[in-house]
Amino acid sequence: MMTEPNKSRRRGDKLQNDIYEATYRLLETEGYSAINFTRIAREANTSRSVVYRYWDTPFDLVFAAVRQRMQQAGGKFENLDFDRGSLRDHLVYVGQHFILESNNGPFRLFKMLFSEMMNQQERERTGQMLAEATESNIKIMDDVLQRAIQRGEITKFPPKATKLILFEQIRYTFMLENGLVSPQKLEEIVDHVVLPAILYFSKQ
Repeated sequence: MMTEPNKSRRRGDKLQNDIYEATYRLLETEGYSAINFTRIAREANTSRSVVYRYWDTPFDLVFAAVRQRMQQAGGKFENLDFDRGSLRDHLVYVGQHFILESNNGPFRLFKMLFSEMMNQQERERTGQMLAEATESNIKIMDDVLQRAIQRGEITKFPPKATKLILFEQIRYTFMLENGLVSPQKLEEIVDHVVLPAILYFSKQ
């Protein structure tokens, strides 16, 4: 067992990251109901007083931990290999990775946290997290669309709502089909919804 002197050696980002790791691990293995400061302190080899120093409630800690992981995952998403040849292929590629990330890791836990935020009427923080997810989605689509403009497939960027259609359609399908978006369904979304909308605005 780690002694109090050893516990005190960690400071700042290192200590917070260890607490986030413990929180995230518990969320994945046992769910939100397992989160309390006593358990987190034990899992992170620190004291409850240290946890209380950073967060007022277990919900505050969970929100911060999931948000940190989502930001890290978003950075990896933006560094995907986009050399796919055509706008349609790019859209399918982005959709495939969005589906993969949504079924694993922080995005899966975001759905759990989103429900908890709604239960606790955390409207401000719900809006904050959704805004950050939207910003990440827009950055990815801007990269895809810029490449399409350079290849001469489209002439200009569509409006924000059109840029988000791919992600919103996948989320909607998740809710209707119990988290399953088949490759065929993804191609239908791209071919019959997303790509026609982008091309329509390019012709205006």
